[in-house]
Amino acid sequence: MTLTLSDGKKYTVVVLGDIDGDSKATAADARLSLRASVGLEKYDDASAQYKAANIQSDDKITASDARLILRASVGLEDAKKWMK
Repeated sequence: MTLTLSDGKKYTVVVLGDIDGDSKATAADARLSLRASVGLEKYDDASAQYKAANIQSDDKITASDARLILRASVGLEDAKKWMK
C-alpha cells in the first residue's frame, strides 16, 4: 500500500499478508503466496510483496506462509500476532 502525504512524499506501508496491496489479507493473497512458494511468482527480496508474503520472517516464502494468510482471511488466525 502506498501512502502519499500532503507534501508529496510517498511511503510504502507493508501489511503482513497483504501481497496485492488492497489493505487486507485475503484468499487471493494466500494464492499469490503459495504461487511464490513454488516459484510461479517472483518477488525481489526487498519488495513490499516479498515482505508481505514472508509471514514467518524466515528469508523465504513457504506454503506455511500461504496457509497462515488463508487462515487469517477466514478468521481462523489472528494476524495481530504476526507483528513483532
